Amino acid sequence: MTTRLTKRQFLGATIAAAATAPMALRASVPDFLTIGGGPSGGVFNIVSTGLANLLRGVYPDTIIDVQPGGSGPNILRVSAGKADLGITSASNAFDAYHGRDPATPEAPVQNLRGLMTIMQSAVQIWVDGNSDIRSLQDLRGKRISAGQPGQTSWLAFEKLLAAADMSMEDIEADGGRIAKLSWSESHNALRNGELDAVMWLSLWPHPTVRQNETVRPMRALSIDPAVLDRFLENSGGFERVTLPEGLFEGQDSPAETVGTNTILFTSEKMSDEAAKEIVKTVWENLEEFKKTHALLGNISAETVGKGMVIPLHDGAKAYFDEQGIAYGEPQLKTAG
Repeated sequence: MTTRLTKRQFLGATIAAAATAPMALRASVPDFLTIGGGPSGGVFNIVSTGLANLLRGVYPDTIIDVQPGGSGPNILRVSAGKADLGITSASNAFDAYHGRDPATPEAPVQNLRGLMTIMQSAVQIWVDGNSDIRSLQDLRGKRISAGQPGQTSWLAFEKLLAAADMSMEDIEADGGRIAKLSWSESHNALRNGELDAVMWLSLWPHPTVRQNETVRPMRALSIDPAVLDRFLENSGGFERVTLPEGLFEGQDSPAETVGTNTILFTSEKMSDEAAKEIVKTVWENLEEFKKTHALLGNISAETVGKGMVIPLHDGAKAYFDEQGIAYGEPQLKTAG
């Protein structure tokens, strides 16, 4: 039997459905959402702001706040419940999870859960493309910046030097100097010829390095494979990366190095429904999200679930399963 609806009944049912659907959607997303980003003007800050704008468009009743942070601080804030979402490098997350981070040796942070991989960073040592610096050994006696003590890049540089049987002191021998500068200060000095090299764990190809090339061609050093092997033996969350020839104006050959993924994460306290909705929102609006920054351009079904060195949130798993997106299951030790 066919049931006919009057015009009034049809309109009533339509309005009721429209009112119910958004309420069901909003019920799974918190009324307040705080995102840990990065320093003003930096990539993490730009990406987290773009993410916030994307989520505001879908959840207009949710109050979304972006706070300055950084790879390490975001881990601590999300873990402590002071932020709901954060961006960090997989290497930082791995070290914190295992209590290897300088800030977490007595209390490993194991309540974090991954949502998706959004970018990749690589250990890069930039020099003038015409420089005679071709190896780590050539950095002895040179002027170099690797960020500031305790920062992610500084710690990675120490590990890289150790893998090459070198130290900061070796660089400072014979008139060398380690300049403890910020990102912008480091690149201004490299661009102006006040530094011979800048080392950073950075996204690539970074716009700042492109800007340097308005003055001089840039080149990233290629690291000896044996050094990379020793680095990987003692550093979790990293993998081999090849920076291609021509990536920078002075890049006359591929550069072998190591890299780590940049991940969007939350804590285990976020509900499965909320985590799933956030991942779904980003994925279904991926082209819009990519417009936030050129470095987001490589997100795809092949990358978004891979390289996760902390447990993947069950809500993210559920969405990836629905979409047929492959994801990795990291082998991690538990607390204690």
